[in-house]
Amino acid sequence: MRSLDLAREPLQPLTIDACDDCQALWLDAAESQQLTPGATIELFRAIGTSRPAARAPFPAFLPCPRCTTPLTLTKDIQQTTRFTYYRCRHGHGRFTPYVQFLREKNFIRPVDTSEIARLRASVSTVRCVSCGAPVVLDRSAVCTYCGAPVMLLDPEAVQKALAQLDSAEARRTREQPPSGDAIIAIANVERELQRNPGEFDSQAGIDLIDVGIRALGALLRHP
Repeated sequence: MRSLDLAREPLQPLTIDACDDCQALWLDAAESQQLTPGATIELFRAIGTSRPAARAPFPAFLPCPRCTTPLTLTKDIQQTTRFTYYRCRHGHGRFTPYVQFLREKNFIRPVDTSEIARLRASVSTVRCVSCGAPVVLDRSAVCTYCGAPVMLLDPEAVQKALAQLDSAEARRTREQPPSGDAIIAIANVERELQRNPGEFDSQAGIDLIDVGIRALGALLRHP
């Protein structure tokens, strides 16, 4: 677990707890809405540079770190995007997987037909973003266990969102922050797989979001 000190409005800076091994964030009540645009960029940078020492499924019992009450799996929707997190029923906050946070912000999207054909040339099996089950691309682009589509980190959406955050932070501080182009240019899946051959080999399949996050992390580091 690591602590991320981030700016918020209108209160003093806040501290968000991030667990790289479990690839998730703990957000106290309303903290997500209080983050400044610059703080949101810092949070994406932290997600992009995360390197888990070990990956393990979430335990059946996830206690609230404030009151120890079992967290409740919650399905939510942002415009047309569905995502999930684990919330404290007493309102202390929510435990949000990195993938679901990126999905909430529309940085992850379903793969279209042409992209599926391109992926098949590089990988045969991928891991479902929702349940972790293997998805054999030659058979389907939808998880047979939970029905979720195969999804990718969307580089255009990331660039657009970061540009908007840059602009909002500039207006907030009346200073010009680093441009979005200086922060991110997402590498494609083939390049990342070629750069680290064998690193993503798994009987459960390639985790496309993990590949995308690693590419994101390499380009989100401070210059």
